[in-house]
Amino acid sequence: MKLNNNFRQVVKEHSLTNGGRVDEQGMLVAEGEQLKNGIWPQSFPLWIVGFYILFFIIRPWEQMFPWLGALHFERTYAIFMIMAVFFSNKRTRFQLTSQDFTVLLFFGAIIVSSILAFNLSLAWNQLYIYITLVIVYFIFRLVIRTIYELVFVVSCYILAMALYLAKSQWEYFIHGQRIYDQGVYRLAGISSTLGGPNSLAMSIVVTLPLLVFLWSIRKELTYGWPKFWRNWYSRFLSIYLVLAVSSIILTNSRMGMLSFVLFILLNMFRSKNLSKKITCALLGAFILAVIWQVMPNESKGRFRTIWAPEEGPANAYSSAMGRVAGFWCGIDMFKRFPFSGVGIGNFVEYRVRRLDGVPLNAHNLLGQALGETGLIGSVTFFIMVLVTLSNYRGINNIKRNYNDSRIEVLSNFTIACRNSLILLAFDGLFGNNMLRFNWLWLAAFGVLALQQGKVILGNAISN
Repeated sequence: MKLNNNFRQVVKEHSLTNGGRVDEQGMLVAEGEQLKNGIWPQSFPLWIVGFYILFFIIRPWEQMFPWLGALHFERTYAIFMIMAVFFSNKRTRFQLTSQDFTVLLFFGAIIVSSILAFNLSLAWNQLYIYITLVIVYFIFRLVIRTIYELVFVVSCYILAMALYLAKSQWEYFIHGQRIYDQGVYRLAGISSTLGGPNSLAMSIVVTLPLLVFLWSIRKELTYGWPKFWRNWYSRFLSIYLVLAVSSIILTNSRMGMLSFVLFILLNMFRSKNLSKKITCALLGAFILAVIWQVMPNESKGRFRTIWAPEEGPANAYSSAMGRVAGFWCGIDMFKRFPFSGVGIGNFVEYRVRRLDGVPLNAHNLLGQALGETGLIGSVTFFIMVLVTLSNYRGINNIKRNYNDSRIEVLSNFTIACRNSLILLAFDGLFGNNMLRFNWLWLAAFGVLALQQGKVILGNAISN
């Protein structure tokens, strides 16, 4: 958000006149926002969305309760959620933002790619899944109306991941549900969708910046909560950190381990103060050293194969080289179908029938985007991500001109989202993640944060 000089001056004068900062006690609760027992939002659609996040992450109909799949539980609940949001929404007008437009633009590119797909039946399943993701994106936009509600939804996300990891580790240690692959035992998720070791590690790493954000505002968030809930919220965040780090190690995913190192590095150099940078660097190095010491030997050996592939089994090296081969297959598909690619979900089919006969995906974001969606999908996806980053920067522009604790919280939140986006893009070097839900959720979080920042700034100017 760009401000002209006169507007900046007005904002600065208001900031100085009013002390510049609101009372941190209960600052996340908007004026007139009612919370039951000082904790729970009273928005019915918001609770529906919270439970949807829980079901979406855990996906109990896939492995734990297959009979729910026969009842089409996910589809039924999604329809119920849409109806609840539609009939409960008090807004008379929904204004499309640039982020909404880019989401629809990329969605349109996916539709075109599906229609022109090599095998339309394979593309349809992926298209149907992505339709649901786009709907959830717009439901987030409609339902979340305050900073407190935004933090509540993020907390629901972390809670769902905590339950997912706890159950996955229970199955791993108690029932021996694990995968033996590339010479090591690997933790797998309790769902078929995104439950593979690499996908699970990716899902975990992307949540870590959001966890850091929740930890940083835990006192402001829980001010006014009953002592029992206030104490348990901090414990819950600590428990999730242990679950997350241990799960990454148990997946024995080299991508997950490298991504975790990148997460530490992002936090090391976040501060602009040199002394704080040094302190964070030393703390980060200490954390990594401690984790290395407690890691099982097989996990250490697995990590070493990144720079010493001869120490691992032959298929570990083949897996790494397979990503390179997958990228070049994506380039070949792009050359043959430069406009729309071979269609989403068609990479393996086309590769087996028309290229090298290997039944594997690209295992990298760029190869997947170019191969499956061509120029139209790759460009619109890139634009969507750029606008997401632009929304994150918009909050920082407001922060530079208006000193307010709520803006500070939103700025820290968008920094966490940006780091998650960086980790997601980094993971895209090693896996197919173009159609992952995280891109849309992080986009929704960004535009919602920017809207809240504009509301706070607008109220300050009008007063």
